[in-house]
Amino acid sequence: MTQKSMARRLRLPQSKTLALTLILFSSVFLTACEQLIMLQMNNQTLTETKVKGDKLYLMGIINSKSYAQLKAVIANNPQVKTLVLTVMPGSIDDETNLQMCHYVRQQGLSTYLRSDSVIASGAVDLFMSGVEREMESGAKLGVHSWGDGFKEALDYPRSALEHKPYRDFYLAMVGSEDFYWYTLEAAKADDIHWMSEVEIFTYPVLTQPIKAHKNHDPIFPEQEQMREEVLSDS
Repeated sequence: MTQKSMARRLRLPQSKTLALTLILFSSVFLTACEQLIMLQMNNQTLTETKVKGDKLYLMGIINSKSYAQLKAVIANNPQVKTLVLTVMPGSIDDETNLQMCHYVRQQGLSTYLRSDSVIASGAVDLFMSGVEREMESGAKLGVHSWGDGFKEALDYPRSALEHKPYRDFYLAMVGSEDFYWYTLEAAKADDIHWMSEVEIFTYPVLTQPIKAHKNHDPIFPEQEQMREEVLSDS
């Protein structure tokens, strides 16, 4: 796993632990100590799951364990048809994240955002993998570029191999690379851009019109706190 693949697709609140803050800044090299922290994080379960009827609710960070975790939950709950993303700042393992995304599409699963959902970076990729993609008014989608310690993504030619996994992904998911290039232009690697409804309509983010705002009770105990921290760091 490269440094870029670990750091590119994550948006975390700076008020979290030092380990999490280190990952947020994707344009710096990781020291040996920082790399150890990253490895330790990848050995923890950072994605929370809860099944209710035909919906699987997800919260947290996508890491190297998340794909196997998702497959196990789906295998034990074959009635699940929709992934509801609650608060998901992104991924520290892009390879795993893309595997998850392709699995979601292969299984014919849909994705859904509630009014209180906040997703960013790699979690937006996960949302885009749904066969049907719906959201309620009030949901937040955050996008940004990536950096590898030398350059920002747009410093590489569009034909560069560094772009290929994401170009291929969006071609497979929505039939166009346009949304990928938009995310690179929307914000620098160490910043975030929260999409407006106009921008959401401009790109093939949704398969249905935005639904009316609804009031929801939290699914996970720390959901509201995590949501506030992610948004307050913008």
